[in-house]
Amino acid sequence: MSDDGLVIHRVAGGTMAHRVVAILAEGLEGEQLPSHLAVLARVNSALLPVQVALTEAGIAHTAPLDARVLQRTGVRTALAYLRLGLDTDRLRRDDVFDTLNRPARKVKSAVTPHLPRGGRWSLRALEQVCDQLDGTHRERFAGYLDDLRHLEAAITDGADTARCLWVVRNRIGLGEAMDALDASRRRPEGSSHGDDLDALEQLATLQPDPAAFADWLEARLKVPGEPTGVTLSTVHRVKGMEWPTVVVFAANQGLFPHRLADDDEEERRVFHVAITRCQRAVHVVCDQSRASPFVDELDPAIASAAPGRRTRAGTGPSDAPHAGASPDGPVPAGGASAADAEVAAAAPTFLPDGRLQAAVGVDVTLAGGLGGRIRGLGRHHVIVELRDEDELVRVRVPHGTSVEVDGADTVLGPPRSGRRAGGDGPDRGTGRGTSASSGRLEVGSDDAEPDDALFEALRMWRSRVAARNGVPAYLVFHDRHLQVLAGRKPSTLRQLASCPGVGPAKLERYGDDLLDLIVAHLG
Repeated sequence: MSDDGLVIHRVAGGTMAHRVVAILAEGLEGEQLPSHLAVLARVNSALLPVQVALTEAGIAHTAPLDARVLQRTGVRTALAYLRLGLDTDRLRRDDVFDTLNRPARKVKSAVTPHLPRGGRWSLRALEQVCDQLDGTHRERFAGYLDDLRHLEAAITDGADTARCLWVVRNRIGLGEAMDALDASRRRPEGSSHGDDLDALEQLATLQPDPAAFADWLEARLKVPGEPTGVTLSTVHRVKGMEWPTVVVFAANQGLFPHRLADDDEEERRVFHVAITRCQRAVHVVCDQSRASPFVDELDPAIASAAPGRRTRAGTGPSDAPHAGASPDGPVPAGGASAADAEVAAAAPTFLPDGRLQAAVGVDVTLAGGLGGRIRGLGRHHVIVELRDEDELVRVRVPHGTSVEVDGADTVLGPPRSGRRAGGDGPDRGTGRGTSASSGRLEVGSDDAEPDDALFEALRMWRSRVAARNGVPAYLVFHDRHLQVLAGRKPSTLRQLASCPGVGPAKLERYGDDLLDLIVAHLG
C-alpha cells in the first residue's frame, strides 16, 4: 500500500470481505494506524460482512451495526427459516409466525385459531392443523409445510449455510417477498431488504455450518466497536471527512447505483464522493460477476481487466486522491460535493445524560414505528415531519418523549442552547399538520367504489392498532386510504404496495394483517 492511486479489486462475491481484511492488514503492517483507514459502503447493511470479518481477524474497528440488525424483517425471517429447517421436531412459535406469511400465503388468520398451545411445535403437529383447514387454506398451508421439508432435506443432505440461504431466498421465495416490500419505497435511504439478504449471503462464507450460523453471528455482533479503530461507515455519514487510505466496499450492481434509485447521475455523484474521501489511496472492492458500471467508468482499461487483477488508475482529476493532504487521519475536506450538499439528513448527537440532542435533519422513529425527520425546533418541543406516500404530516413532539434513533431507544432532549427554528410546526390549535401541497389526500378517481362492510372492518382494525400504539388513528391510515383499500381489495403485497398511503414502513408493519383481514372478509 505504499504506492498512491486507485486500486480495483474484482473478486468472487463471497470473498469480498476477505479481500478487505487483507487490504487493511497490509496497511497496518505498513505502520499505518487503524484510525488512518476507512471502509465505506453505499448502505449500512453492506458493512455487515466487513464488520464481522474484521472482528474475526482481530482488527480494531468501529461498529455501526449490532445485534439489533438481526431483527430486520428479511434477516429475522431468513434466520427463522434456518432454525425451522434445522429441527422440525421443535419448531419455535415465533419462527413459525415470522415465516408463515413470507412469502405471502394469506393463511395466518385461518391457521392461528387451530395452532396448539405452547411455545414449540413439531412438523407432525402442524400437519394435523392442516387437516382442519378448508380447501384453499389447506393447500396454502400444505405448501408452507412442504417448504420446511425441502429445507430440512437440504440440511440433512449436507447443505452449507450459503446453500440453505439460497433455498430460503430463491426456492421458498423470501427474496421475492422482500422485493415486494422494497418496491414500495421511493428513495434508497437506508438499507433495503434486498441489501440485507445480500449481506447474509456474504456472511455465509465466513460460517459455513448452518447449525452454528445464527448464534455465531449474534455473538460477533455483540463485540463492541473501538472508536480509534478502522472506520466503517456509509458514504452519506462521512460528510467532509478524509482518510489516508479508503476502501469502497461492494461497488456492485444494485448498490452503485442503488436498486431503488431512479437518478443515476445522483448515484454517480455518491460514488464519486466515496472514492474521493482518500488522501493517498483508495481501493474499490467489487463482485467480479456484477461490478458496478461506475467501476468501469473509472478507466477504460478496467473493463478488460482479468478477475482479481489489481488495476491502477487515477489519471483524471475526479479520480485522483487529494494531493498534498496530511497523513494524520480523518480531517475536514476542502469543500462539500454536490452529493454532500443534497443530503438533507443530519447525524444524531447525544447529550451527556444519553438523551438525543434535538436538531433539524435528525431522523427519529416515534411510538408505533412511525418514522420521520425533525423539521423545526421549539422551546419545549420539536416538529417532526412524517413522510407518507402522497402527503407530509407534521406533528409536535415534546421534549422527554421516547424515540428511536438508528435502531436504539432514547429520549428526546432539548436542542443546543440558542438553536431554535420556528414556523414549520402544525397548527397550534390541533397539533396536526397538513399535506405538503393542498392538504387533500389525492387518490385515483377511477378507483372502484369501496366495499362498505370492508371499509368498516378496516376502520375497526385501525382503531385497535392506534390504541395499542398510543397514536392518533390518522397516523395509522387516513379514511381516504382505507376507502381505496376497500375498493381495490388487494390480495398480494405488490398490489397492496401500489395503493396510496401504503409506504414501505406501513407495508412491512401492517401488510400481513391487512391482507389477512381482506381475505377473511372476502371469504
